[in-house]
Amino acid sequence: MELLAQPYPECSIRAGPGYIRADIGSGTSSEIQDCYRQAAEIALGHRFLRVLIVGVGENDAHSHLAARDIIIALHQLGVPAGFKMAFVPKSDVTLNGYRHAEIEANNRGLRAKVFQDEKEAARWLTEAELH
Repeated sequence: MELLAQPYPECSIRAGPGYIRADIGSGTSSEIQDCYRQAAEIALGHRFLRVLIVGVGENDAHSHLAARDIIIALHQLGVPAGFKMAFVPKSDVTLNGYRHAEIEANNRGLRAKVFQDEKEAARWLTEAELH
């Protein structure tokens, strides 16, 4: 996977097979929020229709509410048809933020889901669209 950005040591955003993957670890509140923001900017800027967010952070649960905030921003900016975002929490700290993001996406008509397993999330992101 090609590294697209690494805003701080525990955050990496990479291009994968048909989607981008952001691994968001522990950091300061502003670092964590910046990682989510950069993932959204890269997705839109490079026209990725699929985004996988893997949260491994163990501290500062409120910072991971930035996942919800990027859903709101993506809705306001407009995403292309077929856009999907999958969240995989690796800690209880990230789970709460991702649940809020999933609810916000559903309320706004965007496709975003929380998954327990990365393989399941990747499968959902890359499966063929049924029309």
